[in-house]
Amino acid sequence: MTPGGRLPGRLGAPWRRAYGPESRRAFRFSVLAVPRALGATVRAIRGGRPGGLVTALVALPVALASSALTAVLAFLVLINVLVYPWREQLLLPGPTDGGYADSWGGPTLAGAWATHAGLVLALVVPAVAWAVRGLTAAQRRLTGVPTDRAAAAPSHQVDPGTARRAAAGTTTPGPDALPAAARRTPVTAVGTGWHRLVTVLGAVALFVALSLTAHTAGIGDNLLWTPRDLTSGAALAVTLAPLAALPVLARTAWWRRPH
Repeated sequence: MTPGGRLPGRLGAPWRRAYGPESRRAFRFSVLAVPRALGATVRAIRGGRPGGLVTALVALPVALASSALTAVLAFLVLINVLVYPWREQLLLPGPTDGGYADSWGGPTLAGAWATHAGLVLALVVPAVAWAVRGLTAAQRRLTGVPTDRAAAAPSHQVDPGTARRAAAGTTTPGPDALPAAARRTPVTAVGTGWHRLVTVLGAVALFVALSLTAHTAGIGDNLLWTPRDLTSGAALAVTLAPLAALPVLARTAWWRRPH
């Protein structure tokens, strides 16, 4: 890999890890963090362990902070990413008159929705994910709960069939024994994660640009409501075209990386 190819990977590593499996496990743990901490306190009291009781009591505010951050993040994702256009109907904070002229990303609904969702997904979610991961790790250490990685660590037991084949000298060589060309990971048509990200961002940018063009032409945002006439129907079709073309763009042959 060239130095230019390593730099984007290094810059994007914190975001990829923020959306990785460890973060998802931390969020799941934080949902019941307070009951877990209370359970550790009860066990310490029953066991007559003063040291365990102190650490369990210290774990309570840690668990409360973890659960609170997860709840706040869930609310922000709900109102800014999932149901942003329907916040008024759900009596949630948002534009009260259905207009988006003064919203970030306005004056169209597509621009405001993309801006709010992008800011939350790019800035808020990673920051909260790292914070919850740290709080969860601290609670696990304080309460003596093993990490998911340690609990899921595979046992190093040798398969009897493998042992017999090794004794007979018929063991199949492992991946490390193969030549570099044979170990090369096959390249799919979808391409790398960066290619997929560029595809999504390009489709969203085109979507917002076409919605803004329709709004400027007096047709309306043409994102959610039913077309009123042939002109607005055509504008709606053109505006939604990037989203319909996204699966096709993600599978075209020109995304393949050279071997």
